Amino acid sequence: MSDKRQRKKQFLRTPSYPGGTKALAEFIQRNLRYPTEALARRVEGDVHVAFEVDEEGVVHRARIVRGIGAGCDEEALRLVSMLRYKPVRNRGVKVTSHMDLVIHFRLPQAQPVQIVYHYRSSGDSS
Repeated sequence: MSDKRQRKKQFLRTPSYPGGTKALAEFIQRNLRYPTEALARRVEGDVHVAFEVDEEGVVHRARIVRGIGAGCDEEALRLVSMLRYKPVRNRGVKVTSHMDLVIHFRLPQAQPVQIVYHYRSSGDSS
């Protein structure tokens, strides 16, 4: 018996985001614009988006699977449409991959309120 581990063969290659999941998370964080309506209504949560990626790495047919409204669903679709994946070659066969992504909308942490007083003297009033 040999110690060699058998490598799992992958029949079809799936698209991957350049730089991996860490780079994808950074892209979303950098480009996410929290909707004004969601900020005003203090809406936060997760938006689930399903989409297809063609053999060239281009996103098509993005749709909301589970949304939270208040403009967050539209923002999630805008972000997904901006994504570009690495092109995939599958032995000459054009393959469209179905992908899912969860985009987290968390309200920005409120800064502590800082009160600053400015005093002005108007001279001697004796």
